[in-house]
Amino acid sequence: MKKLVLVAVAVLLIGGGAYAGSPYLAASNLKAAAVSGDADQIEANVDFPAVRDSLKSQMSAAMMQKLNSDPEMKDNPFAGLGMMMVPAIVDKVVDAYVTPDGLSALIQGSKPTDAKGSAGSTNPNIEYDYEWVNSVRFRVNLTNTQTQQAGLALVFERRGVVTWKLVKVDLDDSFFENDN
Repeated sequence: MKKLVLVAVAVLLIGGGAYAGSPYLAASNLKAAAVSGDADQIEANVDFPAVRDSLKSQMSAAMMQKLNSDPEMKDNPFAGLGMMMVPAIVDKVVDAYVTPDGLSALIQGSKPTDAKGSAGSTNPNIEYDYEWVNSVRFRVNLTNTQTQQAGLALVFERRGVVTWKLVKVDLDDSFFENDN
């Protein structure tokens, strides 16, 4: 009877450890795939349609806010036309840049710089902080340790018991600033 109890406790501990540790492993695997440029591994860990949708809504909102807050656009008769074109422009840009290479660049702390989504220079000063959002969501916050500036966040969602996929990239405000 004692052996049965010990086996049951061991199974519960191993299962609980796998359940609790699986998002950390998924985030670590995605980071390693980004660093090594393993497109197949990135594709296996990312729900691309969900990531594209999240980025499209964030970028559309940011562009609309910039257009609305620009004093030159207030009296511009073409401002309304520009606002109508924002969703189409954002759709094309996001579709072009949300690729394994583009996500690899973002995960490594740089911006995609060309239409293939390839990275500019990789930022070696990125720190990854992990946190549970709830029982089915896990968040990885990227921070630049050199400037102490918060960066983007990667949101993973549970798919099954121990499987996680990247479903959202939360962009920070500095992403929309010009590097000039």
